[in-house]
Amino acid sequence: MEIKFTHTGAIPYDEFPEYQEFLILRECERSPLFICKEDDGFRIVDGGGYIGRLEEFIAWEPTSITLPALALATKRLWLTSANLLSPRGWVFSFYENLRTRVKVWIRDPQFNRDFFTEQKLSVSPGDVFEATMARSSRGCGMHEVYKICRIGNENEKFRELLDEL
Repeated sequence: MEIKFTHTGAIPYDEFPEYQEFLILRECERSPLFICKEDDGFRIVDGGGYIGRLEEFIAWEPTSITLPALALATKRLWLTSANLLSPRGWVFSFYENLRTRVKVWIRDPQFNRDFFTEQKLSVSPGDVFEATMARSSRGCGMHEVYKICRIGNENEKFRELLDEL
């Protein structure tokens, strides 16, 4: 596999969407790294640590890694707990099996823009969502959700089922 880098220097932070991933070459590293744009800089993917917005690189390239369809599943989820400050750490129960809970990282740009930036959406426990998500969790223990849509609210049924547990 041949990768050609077309950029050098600092990444123009404001020109890329939130959670954009990049492949970079740093002077202090022997091999390329994947980084992800976040609110305050760039997070090193699967390695921990952060890189400041202004750091210059020997080479960098924006990437778009798509998962094979078999790695994704469409599920109905019941919202148990929302993180009102971040798309990471939301907790859902599977609609089909309330006892199974899953912690997610919402990577859907439209949902994140509508909820966090433009504040067009409000959510509460008992809201039902349809989500396209990774079948298995990442190293951080969270399942990534790539597309999510609120399809209703069943607060009373949700409370009854929680009382049964």
